[in-house]
Amino acid sequence: MENLSIQGQVLTPQSGDAYTTALRRNSDLSVLPAKYIVQPVLYEDIPPVIACATSQSPPLEIAVKGGGAHSATWASSNGGVVIDLSKLNKVTLAADKQSITVQGGAYWGDVYEVTSKEKVDVVGSPLWFVGVGGYTLGGGHGPLSGEHGLAVDNLLSATIVLADGRIVKTSSDEEPDLFWAIRGGGGQFGIAVDFTFKVYPYAGPIGAGMMAYPGSEIAQVLKIITDWKKTQTPTERFTMNFSRPAPHFKPTIVILPTVLHDQDGSRTQKILAPFREGAVKPVLDKVGLVPDMLTVSHAADAAIAAAPRSLVIRGTLISDFFPELLLGVYEKWLAFTESNEDVRASAVLFDLTSPHKLAEIGSADTPLKNREPNYWMAVQGRSKTDASVEAAREFTADIVSFVREKNAELSGQDLGWWLTLCQGNEKPEDVFGTNLPRLRELKTKYDPKKVWSKGFVIEPLV
Repeated sequence: MENLSIQGQVLTPQSGDAYTTALRRNSDLSVLPAKYIVQPVLYEDIPPVIACATSQSPPLEIAVKGGGAHSATWASSNGGVVIDLSKLNKVTLAADKQSITVQGGAYWGDVYEVTSKEKVDVVGSPLWFVGVGGYTLGGGHGPLSGEHGLAVDNLLSATIVLADGRIVKTSSDEEPDLFWAIRGGGGQFGIAVDFTFKVYPYAGPIGAGMMAYPGSEIAQVLKIITDWKKTQTPTERFTMNFSRPAPHFKPTIVILPTVLHDQDGSRTQKILAPFREGAVKPVLDKVGLVPDMLTVSHAADAAIAAAPRSLVIRGTLISDFFPELLLGVYEKWLAFTESNEDVRASAVLFDLTSPHKLAEIGSADTPLKNREPNYWMAVQGRSKTDASVEAAREFTADIVSFVREKNAELSGQDLGWWLTLCQGNEKPEDVFGTNLPRLRELKTKYDPKKVWSKGFVIEPLV
């Protein structure tokens, strides 16, 4: 591998700090010691790496790192090869500002640096450090999804390096089967080295910030939310967190709002009035106008920097903000974080973005089976010690199982699992539903030998 004629860099454990730096991920639990880390600078650097790895006996495992934000080991390999796309991070806005092309190693922060400067917007992650590649291949829920749908609904084309070394362009007109598969099928069909997305008019100024309530007021807060949802429009959303912020670590309900297109702050004041004038008042209220998604995406930087780096995340979907479900999750979270101070940084998130735009796309139009209105939730199990990691893993698995079962009971719909926040041991039919047979056919067409065996694996038919 070290002797490949490529322009990129090949790192090994003997490469010192460069190798150690390249191993880092958002969660320390995601780090595995690769035999080689290859950092291509050209798309043409990648096919020789694939050929070399697959020619070994046995073949070397290949993992692909875009942003490295996933808490599983999908972007790492124990003794294999990691194709690290971090040098392929260019962002190019079209001259007419109708589309933007983003290389597969870019973070959403790289994209927002460009869109902020040019006063345009694109459907992307609420967090700057999330990689564009993994986020998009899993579907892509974001703060602008209420208005414009998911990231995959706004994908115009992509460039993919296939398992056989070919570099192909895919869109609705070119390699349309491949284009269908990558819009929610994960990284199972090739390495996405660039994406071209639709661009929209500037969404700012944006009302954003934080409102916090004592955990003991959970029932009253949920009543406010139930009423607020009745008048919600696609331009406003929030994330609700159950967390224990420092320095007192008291159980807290945190509301993180996003109000788009607010020129003078008056819309934000009106929209958030129920959260300030209801039966319970916030104990912390820091909401104001920020200029753009770049600023929004950095809002959690301080909290994330202070959090334990042993992190496992799971998530799933819910049909509605059922109070019974939310109260059940709160009680489970409260008991867990009170049981051991090593895990009290664990948190639960529920996102309330208007779901109607995503429902305009048919369930067979992309691999994402859940196209009826729904919302996403996530569980962050964080541990300060190695001894508590397994407890954090069990907690996240217990919560998402409870949510799935309770949602099915209350809605009559089993939404299965959400690919983006799977860990890899879920049943494929629970993730893709009736789209699984077509995905398996396309896996057979594009990767019959399972060169792409990291992530949520789709089995070929042969």
